[in-house]
Amino acid sequence: MPKVKEVSIPSLEELVLIKMPKLKRCSCISLRDLNSCLRVLTIEKCPALKVFDLFGNGHKLNIKQKSWLPRLCELTLKNCRLLVVPHPLPSSSTVSKISMRGVSKFPIIEVSSFGSLTIGENPEVYDSDEDPFDKSADNLSVLDGNILAFHNPRFLTELIISCCQNLTSISFKGLSQLVSLKKLRILHCPGPFSFDVPPDHALPSLEHLGIFSCGIAWECLSLILQHAPALMELDLCRCPKLESLQLNSCTTLQKLSIQNCESLGTLELHSCTALEELVIFGSAVCVLEGSESLRKLHVYDNPYLKSLHLYSCTELKELDIFCCTSPSTIEGFQSLGSLRSLRLRNCCGLHSCLESLPVQDYELCPQLGVLEIDEFSFLATSFCRQLTSLQSLVIHCRGEGTKAARLTDDQERGLLLLDSLAQLQFENYKHLKYLPAGLHRLRSLQVLLISNCPSISELPDLPPSLQELRIIYVCEELKQQSKLRASSKLKVRIDYEYVN
Repeated sequence: MPKVKEVSIPSLEELVLIKMPKLKRCSCISLRDLNSCLRVLTIEKCPALKVFDLFGNGHKLNIKQKSWLPRLCELTLKNCRLLVVPHPLPSSSTVSKISMRGVSKFPIIEVSSFGSLTIGENPEVYDSDEDPFDKSADNLSVLDGNILAFHNPRFLTELIISCCQNLTSISFKGLSQLVSLKKLRILHCPGPFSFDVPPDHALPSLEHLGIFSCGIAWECLSLILQHAPALMELDLCRCPKLESLQLNSCTTLQKLSIQNCESLGTLELHSCTALEELVIFGSAVCVLEGSESLRKLHVYDNPYLKSLHLYSCTELKELDIFCCTSPSTIEGFQSLGSLRSLRLRNCCGLHSCLESLPVQDYELCPQLGVLEIDEFSFLATSFCRQLTSLQSLVIHCRGEGTKAARLTDDQERGLLLLDSLAQLQFENYKHLKYLPAGLHRLRSLQVLLISNCPSISELPDLPPSLQELRIIYVCEELKQQSKLRASSKLKVRIDYEYVN
């Protein structure tokens, strides 16, 4: 119906108007009946539509928000920029889906059927060829109760505020209407914004807070945290104005992730008595102290980290330290009796820390099952020599790595002391030509993997306990030798396929 300029709408339950470029006016035969009966309303690509009696701009009836579309279940308004919508959300308590985009006065608003409300363009779903900052969202400077006035607040469990680059204020009063809100994410809102004075118990159900690429400062973030007594997970990413994080009120917090907050220099976790997982990536934290409740600690790309204190981490099970070139002290390894996985990569300063560990009368890290390192030199440290219960060792070279053709005598002796090893992996060593000659002395070894080591051309004697040999991206000579080792007791897999 490309040439229709005006339509008259009877009372009905579903109304769909799509691709009517000339349509200017929609009148209603019975405005009250249509308003009370309509369950589905869809208007798309009607760029000339300016007057619709149902929206009150036909001047027939001034419909207040509490009585506007009381039975509506689905509302879709797209690319109707002349149409003035009286309220962002209908009064229906049964509405389950809203999609509003390219409508005058309001930003993009999406409500999904599973209880998620998105205000602004969600960068996870937008077309990468388009600008994620919607022009209508640019006009949004204050997010208040008028936009968040959802008449079925218990339905909404997630709120996403995204790509609103001129946002300066968020209303706690508006947020407090969403009494069942469990997840709040604020994404790509670069300008500094603030909150109004929060009412008591403003966010009683909030469990997950994520703030990504925003200009939020600690004064503003602290207000949210103080009024989220049930918060369990906090994700902060690319927040350049965040300099301090004092989580004194976060007694229920279980997971904390901080990524690329380059100004963050102070991190206080003393009150986080329930914290189980901590991820720090690209921050300016110099001293990091673990907690008794911590189960997983991942520290990545933190060049300013000078000291890591692990004395209280008696329940720690996973510890990753990647690309931290400066740590001069790591204290408390003796307390890691529950540690099961340890990964150390591109941390040149750690070698001296581990070498200086005193030899203990008891086994160090008795439950440690998996160790990943990127340098053969770790094998010669006193730390590695004490790991007598280790089950899996991965030696994975990053970048060019060492140019050594073989392990030194001290490094091989350190490796052979790990007589509990069941799995051993050599990965990405381009210059390594010889595997340890004493490999056959690892009497518990069951799996040997050699990946992307193109200079290795021969196998040493293998332990009789070996059950599987895996080789990936190696030279043809090694492939042929490996095929000859295949037997009923030894499975050989070459480039992901078994030869026997």
